Amino acid sequence: MAAIEQRAALAVEARSALIAALRNRLICRPGCEDALATWGLEPLPQQWTISAQAHLSYTRSHTDEDEAREQARWGVPDELCLLQPAMAVYPQHVIDVAPTSNGDDEPGPHRYRITVQFTLHTWATATRQAEARDAARTTMDHQLQALAEAGITLTRLTWQTADSPDEAPPDDIDTDARHLVGAVNLTDVDRLTAATAARDAAVQALTGLRRSIRARAIRALVDDEFGGIYQHAAQRVDQFLVDLGLDPLPQAHHITVVADLTLPVGDGTARDACDAARHTMRTVTTSSPDQARPWTAYGWTIPEYATVDQDGWRIPWQHEYEMWLRGHATPADASTAAEALVRADLTRALAGIDHHLVTVTATVESLGIDLHLDPDSD
Repeated sequence: MAAIEQRAALAVEARSALIAALRNRLICRPGCEDALATWGLEPLPQQWTISAQAHLSYTRSHTDEDEAREQARWGVPDELCLLQPAMAVYPQHVIDVAPTSNGDDEPGPHRYRITVQFTLHTWATATRQAEARDAARTTMDHQLQALAEAGITLTRLTWQTADSPDEAPPDDIDTDARHLVGAVNLTDVDRLTAATAARDAAVQALTGLRRSIRARAIRALVDDEFGGIYQHAAQRVDQFLVDLGLDPLPQAHHITVVADLTLPVGDGTARDACDAARHTMRTVTTSSPDQARPWTAYGWTIPEYATVDQDGWRIPWQHEYEMWLRGHATPADASTAAEALVRADLTRALAGIDHHLVTVTATVESLGIDLHLDPDSD
């Protein structure tokens, strides 16, 4: 029961937080809808137009019966236009116009009881059509008393199929989530087996929802669904996860490492030497970090400092690494680890090449949420 209750609470909190982000324009509606569907939560409600047919009866003063019919055909009592929630009323045809007294021969206006068949449209925000119709019925039931007090009656009310829904404005969306919790039948012969199965299923459902929420949130960061500055979006996602009781996103030091070295590139023109240097350094150039090389790296020649000796050209080369390293207590520790990684990478890539590594300089730019997250493992 604890796992079931925790999952239900997590579902409500996650849905509420998503809708709040939608209202604040921090996420888009498609992203919100996709996350809710991925997590198996109640989708966003929509705004339904609910139609009904009915007979409307009321009493009004008119000069004569023709005027009463004409105005009844095109107009409705003002009280209907003032109802909240609003509804739209469209007269279809006049059923009956009858004077309420025998004073027809007296001059001046007369009172007529008018009955009109009409169509009404009202609006309800709900997830499903049936819920929208129920909401419209409930609203109408509450309004009938107010109309009766104004001398207006509705009869033969027949509800029709709801029209295709529109997107509900975010401010009209209820943040409460309806969660369906299935009860496990413990009348089996082996009650312990059934109880154990129920416990395992509940724990698995809770764990699955936690993983799903975290993976989808990280996927939004990885795919740049938020746009803008990465750390700003990452901090909002981090706070979202922490508020739900999940672990924060992993932190990492952002480090830039610059390696200065010289490369032997043989004979030829200066241009040939630069091309040869670029070819040599191609193996240590990457724009796609992975587990083996968690960095981006690129470099360039410095032709004005090139030299020539009996073995040919030696070209200065500057190679820059950008990496995010986790698990280091201080910037100094991170800087030392980054420098060691760069030296090892260059040594491995340039094995057998008579290069000279002049300097390796590591600079810690910042500490923040890791730029390279994996939705499946983080």
